[in-house]
Order: sequence, then structure tokens, then C-alpha cells
Amino acid sequence: MSTAQPHTSTTPTDMGTAAAEQVIAEAVEAAEAVLGPEIEAMFALGSVAHGGFAPLVSDVDVAIVLSYTTPGTAARIARVQSVVVEEARSPLAERLSLFWADWEAVRTGRGEHNRLGPIDRLDLLDSGQLLLGTDRREGSVRPSHEELVLMSADHMLKKFTPDYLDRLRDTRALLDGGPRAVTKAILFPVRFMYTLKSGGVGFNDNAARWYAVEELPGSALALAALRWRGEGIVCEDRAAQMLDADLATIHAECLAEYAAQLEGLGETHRAAALRERVACVHLAAPEPL
Repeated sequence: MSTAQPHTSTTPTDMGTAAAEQVIAEAVEAAEAVLGPEIEAMFALGSVAHGGFAPLVSDVDVAIVLSYTTPGTAARIARVQSVVVEEARSPLAERLSLFWADWEAVRTGRGEHNRLGPIDRLDLLDSGQLLLGTDRREGSVRPSHEELVLMSADHMLKKFTPDYLDRLRDTRALLDGGPRAVTKAILFPVRFMYTLKSGGVGFNDNAARWYAVEELPGSALALAALRWRGEGIVCEDRAAQMLDADLATIHAECLAEYAAQLEGLGETHRAAALRERVACVHLAAPEPL
């Protein structure tokens, strides 16, 4: 008499996480081949490390801690990335994002020739999962709220250009980019707002849920973005309506709040630049039906 075996199912998230872990393993292998004994440690960051990984949209973030960094380190890290992409054993290989620093930069934020800004460093200190080497994070100095705000503001000034904000008006083109493009457009400013108000890393889930609890403008769109990250966009007509109604508003709210904070910090030039972007958002807002 045979005994029935329990049925186990594999969800898309499980498969996506497995694919992400494959990319991480390939990144470790490539880093060891290119950088060798210079590697002090490697960590998984982002949603793979702290939870909330969404196969449709998430990046695969890995930090490499080196014994030292030089002006040529970026090129060598780029070689690590290219090896992983060239092998392409996982469909997520193109989404690998590499960060790098030495231990001085990880522990204090000081140093040159690193790619580990205050927000990424805080993510590493709080949530990084050790993949290789020795963990020497204990006793590290955490980034200040001001450092987090300034990094976020600079990122917005780089990303939220007048052209980018104008393209927010073309909802159909945004939807054609798929759930990854749509959800990033919504959740970037939501995450920046979370960092501004809480002093923490704005992970997608906690930032969007906090945004809704605070009843900030566009809360329904922020929560919809969480669903779309996991399920895809089922009804594009409804999504278009929500984007037209609230996407520009979310950006304007974020830019205005940061401008006010920067004024208080004496960062008048950054504040003025962000206020110019607020004006761009209002110009780019969709015409009412």
C-alpha cells in the first residue's frame, strides 16, 4: 500500500528568489575570479536580504568590501558585473547592482573611490547578509539623518530631471514599460519620503504602507504599486486612471518636502533646484478629463 506524499507548490516568488540567489552566487564567483584576495567580505543587500523580493521588478543588490580602493576599482567592479551578465545563467543577471567600499568607508562613511552612499551603507549595516569573508560591522558609525537627506536630494536632482518629470505625463508609454518601470516611478518618491520623515532606509513595503497610514497624497497609488510589484498590472485602464490622478502629485509632494527640509539645513541651492522641479511637475501634470 502506497503512502500519499504531501503536495508542495512553488510560487513565482519562490522561483524568483531562487533565481536571485543564483545571480548572487554567480556574483561571488565572478568577484573571486576578478578581485581575488582583495575581497574582505561580500554581502547581499536590498530586498533579497531584508525581504520583499519581487521577481517581476526587484534588483539584486550585492556589496563587495575590499582591502583597499583606488581610482581603477570601478572598472574592475564593472568587469565583475560583465562576467555575470555574459554568463547569464539566470534571467535576473541584468538586474545585478554592485556596491563597493573598504572597511573604513563601511564603518565610518569616510573614504574615496567607493560606491556606498549613506542610504546603501545604512542598508548594509542594518540588513546586509554576509556571503563571504569576515563581518566587521560591529561598532560602525551610522549615517546621520542629514547625510541621508542630502544623498536623497542629490539622487532626486539627478534622476528627476525636467525631461523625466515631463515623461510622467505620458501614462501610456510608462505602462508600456511594464510593472518594473511603473512601480519604480511610483515608489522612488515614496521611499524618499519615508527616509526624510523616519531617518531609515525606505524599503518598498514599509515605505508604501507608512505612506498610506500617514494618508499622504497618492496613498492608494502607493499601495497599488505594491500589488503590481508582485502580481503585475492586471487592468491597465484602471492603472492609467490612478497614474493620471496621483503620480505627479506624489512627486510634487516629495520634492516640496525635501526643499523645505533643505532650507532648514541651510542648503539653499539644493532647495531652490528642487523647487524648480516642483514647478516642472505641475507643468507636466496630466490635463483634467
